[in-house]
Amino acid sequence: MKKIVFGVLLLLILTGCDVQYDLVVTNKEKITETITVSVDNQIIENNSMTIDEYLDYYSSLYENNPGYAGINIDTKKGDTYSSFIAKNEYSSLDDYITSYTFKNMFNSATIERVGSYISFTTSKNVYLENIKNDQLVSEQSKYDSFKISIKFYNKLANHNADEVDEKNNIYSWNIDENSTKDYIYFKISPDVRYDVMIKDIIQNNILLISIIGGISLLVIIFVLYVMIKMKKNNEI
Repeated sequence: MKKIVFGVLLLLILTGCDVQYDLVVTNKEKITETITVSVDNQIIENNSMTIDEYLDYYSSLYENNPGYAGINIDTKKGDTYSSFIAKNEYSSLDDYITSYTFKNMFNSATIERVGSYISFTTSKNVYLENIKNDQLVSEQSKYDSFKISIKFYNKLANHNADEVDEKNNIYSWNIDENSTKDYIYFKISPDVRYDVMIKDIIQNNILLISIIGGISLLVIIFVLYVMIKMKKNNEI
């Protein structure tokens, strides 16, 4: 191919994978990035590799790529599909658009701040250009699906998303050969979705919350036991 698009992900996409690209943008503009690549186990076997070998090999491509320094990799082996999940964090939108991943997807983006509102507009999607160009990508090499989903802790004043999950404040863009949009646009308002933020805090800290809850329950039971014991002793 004439262009390097999306780094190592391209190698996986061209095998017929489903790629889910998720971002969480907090009310402080911090960003969590999650890339989930799911591969049909039959495709893996056709490559004369075991599932473990396949996942280890492509995970190592990420880990050995300087552009993904600091990224966390996890793998999941399933009965029909297997996947690996790559996670990274960024301190701000400005930090995110200079990342290796973003630059290979969109090259650049424009961020405008007017009062408490933040407008974010990407450049033309490079990956979509390649997918629509038959000279660069053959019909047999095209991926099954590619989806970008962004969860916001703030309400959006405007956007050009293809799908909206109002309950979880998630906006999604579907990128394929039938796409009519070649860029992503959204405008963040200062209004915070506290319901979404609190739900995420609970889900991300469920183990700690369970431990604290368990300890608190034990303490309450112990205190009640002592109080009942003392009451009985005083009645004698």
